[in-house]
Amino acid sequence: MTDNEAAGSLAVQRRRESRREEWNEQTKLAELLAEYLDPALTFWTSLENKPLSQQSGVFQKRRGVRSSLPDVLVIFRQKPIFVELKSRAGVATKAQKQLRLEMLPAGADWWLVRSARAALMALHLSGVVFRRPWEPPRLEPWEGPFADPHRRLPQAPDVAARRRTARRRWRERQRARETAKSAAERDDAAGGDIAA
Repeated sequence: MTDNEAAGSLAVQRRRESRREEWNEQTKLAELLAEYLDPALTFWTSLENKPLSQQSGVFQKRRGVRSSLPDVLVIFRQKPIFVELKSRAGVATKAQKQLRLEMLPAGADWWLVRSARAALMALHLSGVVFRRPWEPPRLEPWEGPFADPHRRLPQAPDVAARRRTARRRWRERQRARETAKSAAERDDAAGGDIAA
């Protein structure tokens, strides 16, 4: 297996892990919302706008379905609040950031969170009243909630360490390639002198 193949399979594995982590947190969040949000005052739903196929994606686009919608919509006292739930390593995509900029002037709140607990904190910060007592949890800085995904967000320590290791390995591979290229150029130059 080449370095590129190994890196590719590792990247696929990491994406799968992140997706599973996100789904687990979304399930936890759905349970918390069912427990804490009063249906007499609040409406909420998870949003899913991923097309099942390329063709269904084309049809969704024709019907005006927007891509990059946040994961959860909560409406409290006529105010829409959107929550984008990411994995520990997750960040907002360019399209998600753009959609947020379009939502804010319409009066919506938009939050990026990396845990279900942070999502409840985001709702609390947006003024949502819970139907039973809730004590704000002590959140790690990397969990959020983040109102502005354009700034550099703190990373979980394990994620930061993994990224540092990946950058170091990439730099080492780059140096090795440059060294090999320089050696090949020297060999070619030396070979040209011999032929003359």
